[in-house]
Amino acid sequence: MISPEVRAQARRLVLVEGMKVETVARRFGVHHSTVRRALEEPEEAPARRPSIVDPFKDFLVQRLTEAPDISSVRLLAEARARGYPGGVAQLRRYVARVRAPVRGRKAYLRVEMEPGEQAQVDWGSFGSLRVGRSVRPLSAFLMVLSWSRALFVDFALDQRMETFLEMHRRALDFFGGVPRRILYDNLKSVVLHHAGATVQFNPRFLSFAGHYLFEPVAAPVRYPEAKGRVEGAVKYLRHSFFYGRTFSSLADVRQQAAAWRDETANARLHATTRERPAERLVLERPRLRALPARPYDTDFVDTCVVHKEARVAFDSNTYSVPLQHVGKTVQLRAGATHVRVLDEKGEEVAVHERCWDRRRALEHAEHLEKLLLRRPGAHLSHSRDRIAALCPEAPLYLREAARSRRSLKNEIERLTRLLERYGRTELSAGLVMAHRLKHYGAPFVQALMDQERFRRGQAEAPQPVLTGNTLADSLVVEPHPLETYDALFDGRSSDDARSSSSADGDGSDGEHHER
Repeated sequence: MISPEVRAQARRLVLVEGMKVETVARRFGVHHSTVRRALEEPEEAPARRPSIVDPFKDFLVQRLTEAPDISSVRLLAEARARGYPGGVAQLRRYVARVRAPVRGRKAYLRVEMEPGEQAQVDWGSFGSLRVGRSVRPLSAFLMVLSWSRALFVDFALDQRMETFLEMHRRALDFFGGVPRRILYDNLKSVVLHHAGATVQFNPRFLSFAGHYLFEPVAAPVRYPEAKGRVEGAVKYLRHSFFYGRTFSSLADVRQQAAAWRDETANARLHATTRERPAERLVLERPRLRALPARPYDTDFVDTCVVHKEARVAFDSNTYSVPLQHVGKTVQLRAGATHVRVLDEKGEEVAVHERCWDRRRALEHAEHLEKLLLRRPGAHLSHSRDRIAALCPEAPLYLREAARSRRSLKNEIERLTRLLERYGRTELSAGLVMAHRLKHYGAPFVQALMDQERFRRGQAEAPQPVLTGNTLADSLVVEPHPLETYDALFDGRSSDDARSSSSADGDGSDGEHHER
């Protein structure tokens, strides 16, 4: 057996150079029959060495068929869970062969920044998210420090100016300082007009930048490569975090994104710097400008007139206010979590938790109590609207309950009592389960809620005690913490011990006790 190199040279010397077989055999120190076999037998292709990717190729092809844009890093994690012992390089080579060939790319010059010199900001569109009965667009806000590559990410249901500024405030608080310059795309929240080198910035955004003392910089038009760090972060977020996950609410998206940001994005070994962004952020933080003592007010502020129904409108929803403010001009302030209503003196008259659903009527019972007392017949209609607004299945439940032989009025009254006893969340879940099982009736809904409580290890909700007096029944009594009673008992026990010891040393008390 001769090596492939000797075989190739022997064939060339005999077939091309015309040398004799014996001469070539003496030259390489082999038998002449070996040279003749090399001339007669076809050249064998070198045997392919088995790859550690081979046992996982079917799985990889299946995942790439289900999710064509899934990243190799995600595939590596899933393959390792199935016993893959190799690294990402071999996996990437196979994934590249499965996917379509990559087209030619442009060449770019990478520009490095000093610590604390620049950050890059951008929005990313991530489809939509169902909130109650509505579907809202879901957007991701990203800010990347150019030197450390430290990433901040948060999700929102709109891209309003107020949300944009609130995200900036959260990002700067997360980094613990302010960079000298922040680079932006030409979005309207930052840039109103961009003609050549002339840029007209949004006045409100300039006010925000002046408060935090950073210089806003607009990237060239239709040139996303100028802010490649944040553009790459959007792609990284999409493939490493968002793709293939499910979310139940905006709070769930934010919670999962924060965990991914801290445990994966900022803890990974960055491909360019070969360092971890979280460790580089510790070095860059002293070079950032200090945060102002007072954060910027990012609330949405508007002046409106209270409607005749004692409500103010915001973001396609209505929020109740006390009756005495009907027809008056009030100030509405909407933040990320709450909506506040202020009167002409600046005093707060109503506070509501902000609703991200649409066409909802948010109210406090005390705001409409006087109006309901004037019109007793409105109680049923008002209660029906409260039940129907709990969840998308609630109107369907009421419709099916009305078709049955039971009294709809009694059903609404029972459901209203369950609402006051169990709360919105539990009653909504009970109505959904009852409608799914096609069983209607307040007792059955209550049984479903109690079963769910027992499954979680909770007791049945306490039955409210009603006196028939409207004023007395509307009182809310907060339960007293039992720890205070324990403290009183411990103190009383020590006092009894001290009095007992003094009694043993006093003869008169002893004589009195004997008598």
